[in-house]
Amino acid sequence: MSQDDTRAREHLANERTLLAWVRTAIALMGLGFVVARFGLFLRQIGLERGTVFEDDASLAGWIGIGLVAAAVVATVLAAVRFLRARDQIEAGRFEAEVYAEGFVVLLTLAGGLALVGYLAVNS
Repeated sequence: MSQDDTRAREHLANERTLLAWVRTAIALMGLGFVVARFGLFLRQIGLERGTVFEDDASLAGWIGIGLVAAAVVATVLAAVRFLRARDQIEAGRFEAEVYAEGFVVLLTLAGGLALVGYLAVNS
């Protein structure tokens, strides 16, 4: 295999990684949207029953906004990581990075724990 073939494979792998990050960000955005809308659903149910839980609905909204914000941050980090890796591949000195992945994992974990807490309180 020639040097050009190896470099082309590395660039394609880098692009697949970027697309995986984008899919993850889209999933986080979708989850955030659903959680935020769930809060509105709870508010509507409360209005119909005559018991409005304003705090519950706003908490769901904030959790949803947090997940969407995490998705935006993940997309930005993915783009930065992609561009850095592309330049490193071209220079022949690729260095693995774990900061972006770790950050998104921590944000997702925080969002998941917030959802668990929210559901535990409202069950």
